[in-house]
Amino acid sequence: MNSYSLTKFALIASAGVALAGCNVASGGGGGGTAAGGAVTSGNYAANLKAVQDLIPTSDMPTSLKATYNGASRMDLRETNGGAIVGEVLADLELTADWTDGQAGNPWSGKADNFRGTLNKNDFAIAGDLTVAKAEAKSLTSAIGRTSNTINLPTGGSTTVSTGSTMIQLSGEVDNDGTPTTVLMSLGGGFFGSGGQAISGPASLQGFRSGGIRSDLIAAGDFYATQ
Repeated sequence: MNSYSLTKFALIASAGVALAGCNVASGGGGGGTAAGGAVTSGNYAANLKAVQDLIPTSDMPTSLKATYNGASRMDLRETNGGAIVGEVLADLELTADWTDGQAGNPWSGKADNFRGTLNKNDFAIAGDLTVAKAEAKSLTSAIGRTSNTINLPTGGSTTVSTGSTMIQLSGEVDNDGTPTTVLMSLGGGFFGSGGQAISGPASLQGFRSGGIRSDLIAAGDFYATQ
């Protein structure tokens, strides 16, 4: 691994992904660690596809206590021209403690083990991002539940309850010995029976003393499963 840490990570700048909507891609395949080690680009895609085969949750419970493990993968793109110049992956461990209608943050957990490539050079970055540190910056995480009653053509009705989420994480990563604050945003929907998995768009914002770097954007997706 070479050592130009923030040229790898704080280059990861403001992302251009809208996080409000649900994404049909979901977590799957045993979380952030695959058989034989950490998730790679190849097994990330396989894990994601396994959960894409799940249907969106239609029986979202009114309370949820569960830990989700998974991963995120994002392209690194130049802001001028949009050329992909690398990728970044991270492991996710997220715990929900939620009851429908609650006002407080339902999430805890972290993103760590940041690694990838930039301009064909491998990198790995020390440090983790947590929900608690994002909450301390007034960055809100949430879970939502929506129920709709559908009239059946054969008579009677059925109720479909779906779930959505926004998860914010923040923390410091190593910039060759200098701590650098980073924000990660995850958004999307619940999939599988009872909210078995979550997935959707992911983005990273890297900060340094001079402000947000704008020469690269990091945007992609994530999955996590119980």
